[in-house]
Amino acid sequence: MVVRLAAFIFFALISMAQAEPLLVKDAQIAALKADAKFTRSLLRKCDKERAAPIHAVGDFAPAPHYATQGSSPDDDQATGLTGDIRRAYRAALCYRLSANAAYAGQTQEVADAWAATMKLASNAQGRSDINFNIAQLVVAASWVEGAHGWNAAPFKSWLKTVIAPLSLSSETNNRGNWGNLQDVAIAAFINDKPALASAAARWQALLTSEVAGDGTMPLEICRSNSSDHCGGPDKGVNGLAYTHYALLPAAIAGEILESQGQKSFRSPSGGSFARAFHKSAAFTQNPALFPYYAANKGQLNKIDHCAYFALAARHFLNENARAVLSAGTCKSDIWMLQKLFGVN
Repeated sequence: MVVRLAAFIFFALISMAQAEPLLVKDAQIAALKADAKFTRSLLRKCDKERAAPIHAVGDFAPAPHYATQGSSPDDDQATGLTGDIRRAYRAALCYRLSANAAYAGQTQEVADAWAATMKLASNAQGRSDINFNIAQLVVAASWVEGAHGWNAAPFKSWLKTVIAPLSLSSETNNRGNWGNLQDVAIAAFINDKPALASAAARWQALLTSEVAGDGTMPLEICRSNSSDHCGGPDKGVNGLAYTHYALLPAAIAGEILESQGQKSFRSPSGGSFARAFHKSAAFTQNPALFPYYAANKGQLNKIDHCAYFALAARHFLNENARAVLSAGTCKSDIWMLQKLFGVN
C-alpha cells in the first residue's frame, strides 16, 4: 500500500511538471487528422527520417550568413541544426497525429543529443541561429514530453543554463522578435511564470517600438541582401521578406502567450501587430505597393514567407491575407502553420 502511494505521488509530480502542449491545441490536431492525405504523407516522411543522423556539436559556430557582396549558403553546422530541429518538429507532429511513441522518440533523441553535446555558441552567427530555430524544438518537445517515459529534465536544464543566456530579445529588430519567441517558449515549457511575464512585457515593447503608425516596420523594410543591412544598390530588396521574418516569431509568441493567460493580441501592442499584419498582407497581395519595389525593378526576395498569415488571420480578419493564403502564395512554411491553423 505504501509503495503504491509513493508511486502515485511520484507520477503525479511528474505530471504536474509537464507543460501543456504549446502553440496547437488538441482540437486543431483532431481537425488536421481528418485530412487523411496529409496525415499519411507526413507519417511516411517521419518513417523515412527515423534513421537520420543528429548533428549536435559542442561549440555551435556556423559561418556568417551575410558577406559584403551578398548572402552566403548555410554551412554544415547551420544546416545540421535546422535539419535536426525541423525533423524533430515533424516527428512530434506525427506523434500527435498517430499517438505512436516511436515518433516521439525521434524528437526526444534530437533534444537529448543537443542538450548533452552543445555547451556554447562562440560566434554571433551561432547565437543568431539558435534564436532563429530553438523555439521550434521547444514546441516539439512540449508535444512529446509525456511519451515514452522520457526524462525531459536534462533538456530543460540545458534550455535554462545554456540556451536562455543566448537570447537576442533585447535587440530592436527581427532578431529581438526571435529572441523573444525563444524566451516565451522556454518560459512556458519549463513553467517559469516570472520569466513568462517578463517575456510577455518584452513582446509588447517590441511591437510598440517596431511598428510605425502606417503599419510598416522601418527597421525591416529597408533590408538589402548584404552585410550593409539597410544600404547599397539593392536596398529594400529583402524588406518584405524581413517584415515577414519579424512578424512570424511575433505571431507564434503571441499565440503561446495567449494560451498561457498572458495578453498579447488583446493588448494595445496587439494593435501594433495588427497594423503590421494588415500592411504586410497588402504588400504581399500587391508587391507594387511596397516602398522599394520600383527601386529594385520589381524584384523582391522571399515574399512567400507569409504562412503566419494563417495564424494572424484567426485574430485579425484581413481579406488580403485570405486571398494570399487561398492563392497558395505562402510556400515557405516550416512550422506548417497553414495546416495547423487553416484559413478562417
